[in-house]
Amino acid sequence: MTIVVPHPAAQRGGRQRLSARGQPSSGPTSRITVPLGSAAAVGYGHVQPPIPQICAPELMAAAEAALDGAFRATFVPDPLLGPGLSQLGSVLASMVKRHGSLIEAAITDVLERSGRYIVLRNVAMPITVPTQELVRASSVAQLNQTSIELAGAVAQSVFLDLIVVDRRESRAIIAEVKRGSGKNEARKIHQVEWVLRCAQVQGRSFLASLGYEVAQTRAVLIDVYGRAGYCDDLTVSGPAIDQLFATPVSSALETVTAALQARLRAAVPDLLTMALASLAVPENVKHPHSPGPFAP
Repeated sequence: MTIVVPHPAAQRGGRQRLSARGQPSSGPTSRITVPLGSAAAVGYGHVQPPIPQICAPELMAAAEAALDGAFRATFVPDPLLGPGLSQLGSVLASMVKRHGSLIEAAITDVLERSGRYIVLRNVAMPITVPTQELVRASSVAQLNQTSIELAGAVAQSVFLDLIVVDRRESRAIIAEVKRGSGKNEARKIHQVEWVLRCAQVQGRSFLASLGYEVAQTRAVLIDVYGRAGYCDDLTVSGPAIDQLFATPVSSALETVTAALQARLRAAVPDLLTMALASLAVPENVKHPHSPGPFAP
């Protein structure tokens, strides 16, 4: 007897079975063969007209709050850099990290406001022992055509950035989101790819445990700037992000990024002034254009 593992992440009462065109069905339907992987995206190249207001006021308020938090945070001075340079470096690093969180929030905002998608964020998923064994024993091509019940002992629990349920097309997209401004370390890449492979093959069963029954699932790595270094079959980047969701996601990302850039660039001169002042270099000492050679 196959037992579907119940999961505490299920927050919505009642199971929703979506028909082939995404509308709730009035009667029982038979099982549908699942085209997974790249096949799940075929036919979704049309992008809807832009939403009149690119970003909701709540999202822009969150962007401002992120900026204020970065500027107001208390930083511990690094012994080598000193207080001024430490503050400058810490603000810049904090801003990059907060930008990553806002990217995920912007994607969620524009998809929800399209009226087409249900978006679940930071969802806990149990990965079962049978799922792990299947992923270890199968090629990528085989996994792209495979679905497994959410049954058996739980090997590990993971948190997924986004699960996007398409009301119109009876599909779901399981996504991890990366800024992608630089290549991730090899260990991180391996871990994330492993999670996505497992999430894809048990995606339909997991969504059913949350109350959503869909015909198709696909796991992707959204690499906004395209340099994170993940496998091509998982990576969605650049214009392909808009095509994946048939929604102008990129416009929302650009709007949020522009707001951060404007505030950050306005603050940098003051940060640099404080950093230079903190160096406390005597006025009679000339600043060399480049460091001199080290003594042997």
